[in-house]
Parts: sequence; C-alpha cells; structure tokens
Amino acid sequence: MKILLLADIHGNLPALNAVFENSEALGCDAVWCLGDIVGYGPYPNECARLIRDKADCVIRGNHDIKAMADYPQGKPGAGKKEDYKIFVFKWTHGVLAPDVQEYLSGLSTQMRLEIDGRKVLLVHGSPEGVRDGLTPYTSDARLRELAAAAAADLILVGHTHDTFAREAGGSLFINPGSVGRPFDTDPRASFMTLDISQDGLRTEAHRIAYDMTGVVREMKKQGFPDVLITAFMEARSPSDVLPVDVKGDLAFEALQMGERYACEKPHARQVARLALRLFDALSTLHGYGLRERALVQAGALLHDVGIARGAEEHHKSSRDMILEDTTLPVSERERMVVALIARYHRRSLPRPGHKYFAELPDHHKLLVERLGGMVRLADGLDRSHQGLVKDIGVDVLADTLHVRLEAVRPVEEEIEFGKVKSDLLARALGKKLVIEGS
Repeated sequence: MKILLLADIHGNLPALNAVFENSEALGCDAVWCLGDIVGYGPYPNECARLIRDKADCVIRGNHDIKAMADYPQGKPGAGKKEDYKIFVFKWTHGVLAPDVQEYLSGLSTQMRLEIDGRKVLLVHGSPEGVRDGLTPYTSDARLRELAAAAAADLILVGHTHDTFAREAGGSLFINPGSVGRPFDTDPRASFMTLDISQDGLRTEAHRIAYDMTGVVREMKKQGFPDVLITAFMEARSPSDVLPVDVKGDLAFEALQMGERYACEKPHARQVARLALRLFDALSTLHGYGLRERALVQAGALLHDVGIARGAEEHHKSSRDMILEDTTLPVSERERMVVALIARYHRRSLPRPGHKYFAELPDHHKLLVERLGGMVRLADGLDRSHQGLVKDIGVDVLADTLHVRLEAVRPVEEEIEFGKVKSDLLARALGKKLVIEGS
C-alpha cells in the first residue's frame, strides 16, 4: 500500500493542488492528512473541502481546533508579539463556511490503524498532544519515551514543518513537512510517500514547486500582516522575521536557564561579552544582523550549562539540554544553532558526519561555524575565569585578523588558550588569527 502523507497545509490551495496533481504520477493508493488544514493561509474553506473529498484518513491539528473558537478578547495592538496570531485566528474563524466548521469539528486529534500487521498512529504534534512538536533534533531519549507510551510501529506526525524519518524505541517516527508553509527557506510544497508492505517500509520525501503569486495576492487583499506575507514568501517561521525586540528577551531566558542549572554566571557573562565584541568587530566579514547577534549571545551564556550533568562531556550535554529546553524564545532551527554554538566551544571542530550538524542546510552550518567560532575563542580568552580581558579590538587585513586584548594585567594564559581555540573562527572566516595582549 502506497500512501500520500500530507501535513500543515495551512489554507494554501495552490500548494495543495500541486501536490495532488503530482501524486497521481506517484501511484498512491491512499491519502492521509496529519492536520492543520487551515490557518495562516487565505483559502481555508477550499483546502478543507479538497481534503474532505480526497483524503482517506484525516486528523485535526492545533490550528484546525483554534479556527473553531472566536477570540473576542484578542485585539491586535502595535508592537505585540501575538498580533499576527490573533489576526490569523480571528480572520480564519470569521470566513469558515458552516459545512467546513462541521467537518473540522468532526475530526479527531488522533487515529489508530493496522496495516499489514503494523500498528500505525496518526497524530498532529506527538502522542502526548497536538502542540507537542517533534523535530529532526528531538533527542533519542525523548522519542524512545514516546514510542513506549504510543505502542505503535509507525508514528506519523506534523506540526513542526520539519521533514524527517527516525527510528527510536522500536517505532518509526515520520513527519512529511509542510505542504503550505515550509520553514526551511525552501518554499516548495513538502510531502512524503510511504510504502507499507509485508516486506518492509519505504519512505520518500518530495518537494514540488507551485505558483505562489496568487497566494500572496490574496493575502494582501485580505489584509494579512506583512510579517506573515514575508514569512510565507521566504519559507520561514514568522518568529524568524519579526524584529528582535518583539521576540522575547532571549538573553534573559538564557540567563534564567543558566541559573536553573547553577552555571558559573561571571564566566558565562564574560564569554558572552567577548563573543559579542568579536561579532561586532567582524560585522563587515559576516554580514549578520541583530537576530544572529542574539543567538551568539545565548550560545555563549549557555555554553557551560552541561556541566550540571558532568564536566567530561559537558559540551555535548550543553547541546542536548538546550535542545530539550522549551523556555528559550527561538524557532526550532534557531534552537539547533544555539545548541551547536554551545557544543563546539570545546573539543573537536564541526565535521560533516557529526550528529545534528550534518542535517543542517549549508548556510546554517556556516552560521554555526562562525558564531560557534566566536564563542570558542571567547571561552579561551577567559581561561582563568577571572574576567581579565576588558576589551577586544580587531584589525581585519587581507588574510589575517589581528586580535588585540586590553587587560587589567598580563594575560599570557588567555593569549595561549585563545590561540588554541581560534581554530574554528579562523576556518569559518578563511583567515589566520593573531592574538596579542596590550
């Protein structure tokens, strides 16, 4: 049996039509939809009716649920982080036709099937709820825990707009990505096919282009906020295109997380301060903006958080603890960047086969190397944990970066370890680093 797996359509009719047109050539026997048919897109009724007509198994997602409730208490106001969400909830609720409301109301949040002797669970977020998202970076321990509770051979999920197929705890977790709103900077509709037979399982991820201009035109006509239109066109989460000042205080939450695990606050702050000085001094080379600046600060503040689980492999523990945390105001992709910045502050440099790093797009790999290189060097420049380096100056030459340290007294140890830990930044920027004291 060959199944077309869809999720997170989000009211994008042209994308959904393109997927169905392509699926005919793939020879699929059934269509399964994993929720979030509506929300964020301008064609909720059309998408819901098409899924109702063509899909064999359908569950509803968190936005399908929210579309059924009015939000009289939600009134958009300038500068509020949730303005765009309130608009989407109220607009979608206001345009839903009675037959679509009835259809969405009748859907369940999960479905269990058995095919060729395999137990299959369809959920939107995870077996624990519609909003409990799973990503390619969810820890193996977490997946094993969910597999044990779900008691299913196949666990099909959506919600995070991240395509993956991962085995854990005897279960295969599959997310087909988003048909209507990908978040990986590739605007093409994402879906998967799943072959289930007595001989085994086979999954294949697909991307298909479609004409986005009609969707953008309709969003503008309906008065959708600019942040939603920009996010849609750039295939990113709205939180990734919001100005920094309305995303929540990332530095504050990073400090709070550090305090929960009794991080050495003075050292964390010193490393963050030095990393930011490097970021600012090298701005003409990397060209990053305020959001990347916030990410390097968070990675620096949290680079040693893993010591709470033991010092020996604390760089990897820091990575895992950041990935498991839910308090940081970041997207899932940004969370991975922060986690890997922390992971590479010591020991080996990033390699193509490294866990998590290998799965990043190339531009995110470069981002991790550059920002991680700044934190790695900053950590070396506070080797004594005494905050001796008061400022950093950087002279950018054709093939060399001259890093000048201003310190309260001679800092031979900081210079020595700074040289050792300048390796990643030198590689990422393609320049030799020379470190000198004042």
